[in-house]
Amino acid sequence: MDRLPFSRWHRNLVAVAFFGVLFDAVDFAMFGTALPSLSKEFHLDPAQAGMLATLGLVGAFLGALFWGTISDYIGRRTAFKATVGIFAVFTGLTAASWNLATLGIARFGSNFGLGGEVPVATTLVSEFMPSSVRGRATGLMMAAFPLGLVISALLSLAIVPTYGWRPLFVIGIIPAALLYFVRRHMPESVRYLLSRGRVAEAQRTVDIITESALDSNASSPIVNGTKPLVKNTNLEETISNNPGVTFLDLLAPEHRRRTILLWIVSFCFLWSSNGILFMLPTILTQRGFSLSQAIGFQLIQAIFAVAGYSVCAFLIDRYGRRPVLFFYYFVGAAFHLWFATANGMWMVVAIAFVGWVNPGVFGASAVYAAELYPTRIRATAVGWFFGIGRIGSFLAPAVIGYMLANNLGKYVLHTFALTYLLAAIALYLIGIETKGVLLEEIDEEEVPAH
Repeated sequence: MDRLPFSRWHRNLVAVAFFGVLFDAVDFAMFGTALPSLSKEFHLDPAQAGMLATLGLVGAFLGALFWGTISDYIGRRTAFKATVGIFAVFTGLTAASWNLATLGIARFGSNFGLGGEVPVATTLVSEFMPSSVRGRATGLMMAAFPLGLVISALLSLAIVPTYGWRPLFVIGIIPAALLYFVRRHMPESVRYLLSRGRVAEAQRTVDIITESALDSNASSPIVNGTKPLVKNTNLEETISNNPGVTFLDLLAPEHRRRTILLWIVSFCFLWSSNGILFMLPTILTQRGFSLSQAIGFQLIQAIFAVAGYSVCAFLIDRYGRRPVLFFYYFVGAAFHLWFATANGMWMVVAIAFVGWVNPGVFGASAVYAAELYPTRIRATAVGWFFGIGRIGSFLAPAVIGYMLANNLGKYVLHTFALTYLLAAIALYLIGIETKGVLLEEIDEEEVPAH
């Protein structure tokens, strides 16, 4: 699989995962845009509105931990289908909510599904991609997230002022249609099947991928220029019938250092990312900007984030995961500090650069996290990587709100610069490079940084 060229089969798989992440992002963001109208209808005070937002973030936190871990037991494809189905159904139920309790249940359920979808999709795609394009393919899949934020904003502007908030969530049922394409274009991970001793199923999938790859390359027996298509003579070393998985394996001596450092990276990133996503309008209006100007800053950030995601995905395959990610986080700290101190048109330029790295770096960070663990705990590791970060995502609005209430608002943007700097340091200290390395080689031993 690793020697096969990127083919139509791979494109179909990435496309299905891409739309899964896209729908995830649209659902995640549109609740914030609908919250003012929703609060008015249900007569919610700011504390109740904040509770709803926090409840959703807690659901996403638990979803990332649960689905990341459970997919190492039941399979990536099964978990992906379940998460898509859950967040589609509960998003539709949000539109039918009749009081605060039903609304809270619907939002928790929806976020419980979408919180698990991204970690599972990241793991599954990374396990199918050839190592030469693994970074850009998985990273481009994750570029669907900032694109989803832009689509959510446009849908909200088109629907909510005229038709209200409920039709917005009815649209959230559409992702259920993705299950048809999952059935056709997303098989179970070959690496997962082998880890469960299901060799015949794995062989059938590899035969399908090989046929597509050869058709795309004029049936040449040589792919990627030099290496012939031959069976893995060490297949028995990959096969396992041991279903035992526990998140405590992430803290085993051989994994503890990278796990803790990755959790620091994720926590710091999501503190900054969701702090800006949820609180930037409040921060800027306190500084004298109008709400429309504040939303304009967010739109600029989201547009440049799409470019930042895409470019970072290509750079990590060209120059390596560790140096590119370190550079993004390190200069990202400077960009956040620049935005905190800029005035006039320079703020527009600064927020564009902030968008390039925030959230532009996170897709590639998730790729790196998936590559640092063996197959039997890979999805668990990615789920906990996202889950620990979610703690930062729901702590940031609370802390930022406290700072704003106590006349410390001018320092809020500085916290985003600080967390990016801490993420850069933690990323550097991991000390492992995975560019172009077989996942099985990473399974066997730590790969030193180049």
